[in-house]
Amino acid sequence: MAVYKSKKPTKDGRQYFFRIKYKDILGLSHDYTSPKFKSPKEAKDEEARYRIKVGNYETNTSAITFGQAFLEYKVDKDKTIKKQTIKKDLILYSHLMYFQDKKINDINLGIYKKFVSELEKEALSTNYKNKILGLFRRVIMYSAKYYNTSESILKYVENFKEVGIIKKEMDFFTYDEYKKFDSIIEEPEWHTFFEVLYYMGLRQGETQALNWTDIDFEKGTIRINKTLTTKIKGEKYTISSPKTKSSIRTLPLAKNLLEDLKTMKNKAMQYNDYKEEWFIFGNIYPFPETTIQVKKNMCCDKAGLRRIRIHDFRHSCASLLINQGASIALVSKYLGHSNISMTLNTYTHLYKSELENISNLLNNL
Repeated sequence: MAVYKSKKPTKDGRQYFFRIKYKDILGLSHDYTSPKFKSPKEAKDEEARYRIKVGNYETNTSAITFGQAFLEYKVDKDKTIKKQTIKKDLILYSHLMYFQDKKINDINLGIYKKFVSELEKEALSTNYKNKILGLFRRVIMYSAKYYNTSESILKYVENFKEVGIIKKEMDFFTYDEYKKFDSIIEEPEWHTFFEVLYYMGLRQGETQALNWTDIDFEKGTIRINKTLTTKIKGEKYTISSPKTKSSIRTLPLAKNLLEDLKTMKNKAMQYNDYKEEWFIFGNIYPFPETTIQVKKNMCCDKAGLRRIRIHDFRHSCASLLINQGASIALVSKYLGHSNISMTLNTYTHLYKSELENISNLLNNL
C-alpha cells in the first residue's frame, strides 16, 4: 500500500494518488492508478476501499503490515458498525501502534511478549487492556481471511487476569430512597425523566432518544427502538440502533407515568412548530448528558442521598422488580438483555431470599 505525490497538482490542489497491482478472482492481473487526492490520508483510505471493492486479491500478501490490515478492516467495518464503535476502535488502536509497521507474518512470540510487557505498565483497567487485545485478534483474523497471512500468534494471546481485585458492587436506590430523591424535583419534565429511568429501567441513551412517536397513549405502551450518544466528535448527538436486538422492546406504562407523559405532551403541543418527532425530553434537542449528570447530583445532594450513577437507576429498576416477585426471565425481557444468563450474572445476589426459600423446600421434603 503505497501513496505517491504528483509533481504537478490539479487546479484544486490534489496531488496524492495510489497505484496497485492485483489479481482478480479469475487470476487475471491488473494495474490501477487512482485519481488524485488532497492529502495522503485520503489516498490511503481510498486505496483501502478500492482493495475491498476488487476483492483484496494481492500478489504479495506476506508483505501486508498490521497498520495496513487495520486500515482495511476499519474501512470494511465502517459499513456495518455504529459510528461510536468505530471511534472506540480508533482509540483502542492507538495502543497498538507498536505493531503499525510490522508485517503480520513477522509478528512472533518475542515481539508480542514485548508489547504485552509495555501494555502491562500502562495505567489502564484490566477490562480495557483486554479490549485492546480483542482488537488485535480481530485485525489478525481479518488479515488471515482476506490475505491468507499467518494467525499462529493468536494461540499466545491470553486475556489479562484481575488478581486480588474485588469488583465494585452495583448501587441502587430502594423505593423509599427514590421517593425521597423524587420529592426534591420541581420541574415536571425532570420528574418524568427520572421516572422513566427508575420504573422502566431504560438506559440513558434510550431515554434521551425517545420521541412522541414511541408512545401509544391508547394502548399505554412505550416502544424502545433506538439510542442516542453525544460522544462522537463534531456531532451534537447521534441516534442509532439499540445496544442489542433484544434491546428493541415494547413495554407497558404504569398509570401515573402515562398520565405524566400525557401532561408533558399537551404542554409540548402548545408550541406552533410542534412535531411528533420531537424528543420527549428536550423537545427539539435532547437533554444534554452533562445537564443530566448535574441535575442528578444536585437532587441527590439536596435529598441527603449518596450519588449513584445514572446507570444505577437501571439497577434500581431490576431490584424493584425482583423485590416485587418478578421472575428472572421477566426481568431479563423487561430490561432488554440479550440473554437470561446476563441477567443472572448481574442480579443473582438480589435473589438471595429466593435461594433460601429453595433450601427450605428441600429441608421440608
